[in-house]
Amino acid sequence: MGPGHSKTLYGIVKLNVLNAVPEGSTVDYESLQAQKLVSKSKYTLKKVVGGPEEYTGKGLTVKAHAFTESARAAIEGSGGTCVVLPKTAPAEKEEAVAA
Repeated sequence: MGPGHSKTLYGIVKLNVLNAVPEGSTVDYESLQAQKLVSKSKYTLKKVVGGPEEYTGKGLTVKAHAFTESARAAIEGSGGTCVVLPKTAPAEKEEAVAA
């Protein structure tokens, strides 16, 4: 990598955290935080990764900025959907529209 390139850092959401979410729910980091399933993260972008425990969620629509292949396979394999969010924060978009 040359100058100006930086590794994208993500707040991590482990798949097993999603096991506590009701079947058929749509979840994102904010909703997980509201349910006290994850703690506040210093990273704006969120990535869903496999966890130490088996994923048992069913039919979830999971919104995150990135998914590992194994996490995507587990979510979609249980009838769920992975929604990849844009990597720009909503506040940045609003400023760009206003400019």
